Parts: sequence; C-alpha cells; structure tokens
Amino acid sequence: MKDNIRLLVTFGFLAVLALMCSLAAISLLQLQSINASMGKLVEVTNVKTAAANDMRDAIRLRADSVKSMQLTKDIFKRDAEHQRFINHAGKYRIAREKLVSLGLDEKEATINRQLQQLTRASQPYNDNASELLMSEAPEEEINTVIEQAARLQGLILDKLEELVQLEQQNTQAALTVSREHFTRTRQLLFALTGMALLLSLLIARTVIKHVSAKNRQLAYQASHDALTGLINRREFECRVERAIKNANAQAATHALLYLDLDQFKIINDTCGHATGDELLQQLAQLLLGSVRHRDTLSRLGGDEFGMLFENCPLDKAVEIANNLLKAIEDFNFTWGDTTFTLGLSIGVVPIDRSTTDIASTMNAADSACYIAKKSGRNQVQIAHMGDRRLQERHGEMQWVSRLNRALEEDQFTLYFQPIIPCASKPGHDTNMEILVRLIDDDGSIIAPGSFLPAAEKYNLTSSIDRWVIEHTMSWLAATNNTGNRPVTVAINLSGQSISSPDMQKFIIDQMEKTGVSAKHIIFEVTETTVMANIAAATSFMLTLRGCGCRFSLDDFGSGLSSFTYLKKLPVDFMKIDGTVIRDILSDPVDYAIVKSINELGHLLGKETIAEFVDTHELGDELRQMGVNHVQGYAYAQPRPLNNYTHSQTPHLVLVSS
Repeated sequence: MKDNIRLLVTFGFLAVLALMCSLAAISLLQLQSINASMGKLVEVTNVKTAAANDMRDAIRLRADSVKSMQLTKDIFKRDAEHQRFINHAGKYRIAREKLVSLGLDEKEATINRQLQQLTRASQPYNDNASELLMSEAPEEEINTVIEQAARLQGLILDKLEELVQLEQQNTQAALTVSREHFTRTRQLLFALTGMALLLSLLIARTVIKHVSAKNRQLAYQASHDALTGLINRREFECRVERAIKNANAQAATHALLYLDLDQFKIINDTCGHATGDELLQQLAQLLLGSVRHRDTLSRLGGDEFGMLFENCPLDKAVEIANNLLKAIEDFNFTWGDTTFTLGLSIGVVPIDRSTTDIASTMNAADSACYIAKKSGRNQVQIAHMGDRRLQERHGEMQWVSRLNRALEEDQFTLYFQPIIPCASKPGHDTNMEILVRLIDDDGSIIAPGSFLPAAEKYNLTSSIDRWVIEHTMSWLAATNNTGNRPVTVAINLSGQSISSPDMQKFIIDQMEKTGVSAKHIIFEVTETTVMANIAAATSFMLTLRGCGCRFSLDDFGSGLSSFTYLKKLPVDFMKIDGTVIRDILSDPVDYAIVKSINELGHLLGKETIAEFVDTHELGDELRQMGVNHVQGYAYAQPRPLNNYTHSQTPHLVLVSS
C-alpha cells in the first residue's frame, strides 16, 4: 500500500513537472527578447542572496559553537566543537569571496566595507574566547570576552540582514520588470495551469488520506503501551476519571485493580531485559482473558498493571482478583532451561459516589497493592479508607510529595548544637553538629523525626544530605573568613549517601567551590549504617579522609558488632549512644559500658563524644571518666544556624563541685 501511494505521488509530481515545463517553454517563446538579460540578473541576485545567507548562517553557527564549548564539560566534545568553530570561519570567508566575485553595486560595496571592518574588530575576541574555553580559563574572564564577541557578532548579523534585504529588493525589482511581460501571456497559460491544479488536487487528496492514516497510528501509539499493546497509563487515567464522573452522576459502581508482579526484578536481573519483556507480553495476554469487552486493562509502567471494571460491585471485583491470583499461580514462565513461578499483589478500590478524584483513587489502589506486597505477596488487599496501614502509607506518600517540594523550593533550614570539649585547649576550634529542620507552610519548624522515616523509605535522604552539605559549606566558608575562632562542623550522612556512587565527588566539588578546608568538616555516620555495608562505608570514608575530612561513628554502643569491626574502621571520633549515657549515674551496667567504650576508643587513638548530656552532674562524671567531648541540653539546645555568633558557643564544660 505504501509503495503504491509513493508511486502515485511520484507519477503525479512528474506529470505536474511536465505540465510546468510546457508552461515554461511557452513562456520562453513569448519572452525570448528579454529572457537572457532577466535570467542573468535573477541568477546573479539569487546567488548573492544565497552567499549573504551563508555568511549570516556561518556567523550564527560560529556563535553557537562558542556557547556549546562554554556549556560542555567533556574535553573531547569541546575539541570537536572548536574544530567546527574554525570551519564556520572558513565558510564565511568562502561565501564573502563568492559575493565579491559577482560584482557589487554602490550599496553592496558600502555594506561589504562595513562588514570587513566589523569582522576584523570581532576576530580577536572570537579567537580569544575559543582559546579561553579550550584552556578552561575562569568563567568570569570567558564571559567578558564572549560578551564583547557577541556584541560585535550582533552588529555583523545586522549588516548581513541588511545585505539580505538589499538582495531581496534587487530580486523583487527584477521580478517587477518581468511581471508586465508575463501578463501578456497569461491567457495562454490558463489551460495548462488548470490541468496542473486538477492533478495537484488529486495528489493532495491521496497525501491527506495517507497522513490521516498516519495520524490514527500516532494516536494509537500515544494511548497504548509499545511493548504489550495494552492501554498506557495516560489513557487509563483518562478512563478512570470518566468512570469517577459516571459514578458521581449516575450512582454507578465500578472497581479499580492495581496489580504488581512479585519478584519480577529477579527474573529481569537474572535473565536480562529481553526475558522480562517476553514475560510482560505473555502476562498481558493472560490478563486480557479476565476482562470483558467494555473493561480496561492497562500497563501502568514496569511490572505494574491496572484494571478498570465498569458497573462491577466490589465483591465481584474481589472475586476476579482472587481468580487472577490463581491464574498467575498456575502460570509457569519458561526461558531456556529455566522455569519461573510468579506471584501477584493486587490492590482493589471501589469507585462510587464517595470517590472524589483520580489522584486519591490511584493512590489508594497503589497503597493497597503496596500493603498486599508487604503482607506476604500474592495477596488481594481492599482499600478501606479507615485502614490504619492505608492511612500510614497515604501519610508517607504525602511526606514524599512534601519533601520533594521542600527540596525544589528550598524549604529546609539548618540548626546547630555545640560539641563541648571537656578539657579546654588553647586555639581549639568551635565544634558543632549541624541539624536539619523542615519549614512548614505556616512557618512552623518540623523536627526530622517526623519526616526522615518517609525520606529513608522512599530514597530521599541522599537528596536531603546534598542540600545540607551545600548550604552548610556555604555558611562555613562565610563564617571562617571573619577572622574569629574557626568553626568545625559535624554533618550527618545517611546510608543512601554512603552507598551513592557520586556522593564523594559532590562533597569534593562543594569543598572546591566554597573553598572550605576539609579539616573543618566531620561527617557523622551511624553504627547501623556502617554495619549494613561495611566495605562500601570503609571505602567511602578512606576516600574523603584522604582529602582531609574526618569521620565520627554516631550512636556507638547501640549495635551488636561494634567491637569486632572498630579496629578496621577509619573513624576519628566515637559518639557514644545517648541511651547508655543517660543513666550512668544510677545504673552500674550503663556506667561500665560507657567506661569500656571510652577506654577502648582511647586505646584505638580515637576521641570520644558523649551525646544527650542533659545535666551538669552527668557532664562532670563523664569528664572525670576521661570522655573528650560532651553534647546535650545541659550546655545548649539546638538553635538556628543563621543566628550563630561566636559568643553564643560555650567554650568550657561547667562541672559540679
């Protein structure tokens, strides 16, 4: 079909071309007396116009090359762009020489002289800009040169635009002269023009028909999943929205099923993406057998599917969901010599008059599916709005949205709490721990205990850590340049940050960007985080310690494996967990634990920090025990970092007599 259309279109255009050639022949016979001179004039004018356009394009492309070299960080891409920068200059020179070789009238010659002057003036800036970019000079110096080059290039483009307009005017003048001659031949051309028009309409009809078919194909692709051929998420949500409106208007009852394939990632990672694709295609065909003609089955993304059952009560939808579990349980997927058994977690949500909007409906279905998966997989979970687990999941998802917005809109703020040395040393730094808080929409401050659990569950802690690191280092750079006693900050890092492959580079880049000395930075990692992946944590710490940063092992004493691995961990401080600090005055066991940890830390060459020190009596006991630093409400509560002054921070521990 496509070849026939192509053949028809080709034949039609050839026929039109033949008619137009006949038309041109008649015109040539009628205009023979003036055609030679007019043709030459138009040809020269067109060539001049093309040359002027080539000059203008070369200047624009040359400017684009400078911008590309400025934006790219890849040295090979920058080198290739620099070569294109040089080539554009050659194209400009060739086009200008062609223009001059055709002969210039007075106006053209004037513009050409002005262009030569501007080109000579801009050349040093362009060359200087490219050299600075290739040598990775300071950005401020590059921007200054580029601004000068851009200003002169703008003037050159204005002159080239003037030249193009002049050539177009010359072309128009030539056409005006010839127009009166064509008027005399108009009647002779009507017949052939009419035939050409008729044939063109026929071709246009064929092309429109073909384009309409193509548009229908594109519309299908926009609403269907390319892999399975099922409705995609966008179209599925449109149908769910229509079902919600129908339920509200006509008191109808529908049902939405949210399906998540259990253990799909294992198959995908074990056998490859081709295997995963084949599994999804087979699963789609299996699920299609469970829907009626008026129902909808959709692939929502990855291994997630959605089903919309219209005019279907909840009990019937649950029955269908259980049948699906049985069908998946009986289905064996074979790839090569390996056979896999599958499971399915299904969330079911009714759509009735109480349903308000698509967002809450999809979230409820997703949350119910999540609960089914967490409850043991291969289960059906109905979304009851009073379900505590559903409400917890909904609350977590609200936190995810809130935290993402806080990251985008810079709605976090930093607090600090001093870390006090038990023995005052001349010239020692002021030490403090940096703490993060969330600013609520009403201006109130939200403690991290409210939002960090959701951030950890949904992989947002690394992004929050980046925010804290960036803003802390900016503050530290400004504070340590005031001439007062230097400040050393302790920044908490999450397990996600320790495992992030590019976090080390981000930290090093921030230190280089702000000029902060690594000796003023301590990173705190919890004992639990380190023990979860000791190899990755050790590599992370060794890399940054090589740059001069220090590390503190937080919450030490809360885990079970501390003493086994402590000798191998490259940490500088041990922060003794507050749960064993609080009761050492009344509990001999806690006292012995803290004393043992402190002595062990000193034997290993590490300084110790006691946290949650809430009374001076407790601080006095810790000082006598030999603990190096204390931190807690007895000395200072967390305060906004923006309000910090050097005089606010206690320099000595106040101990009881």
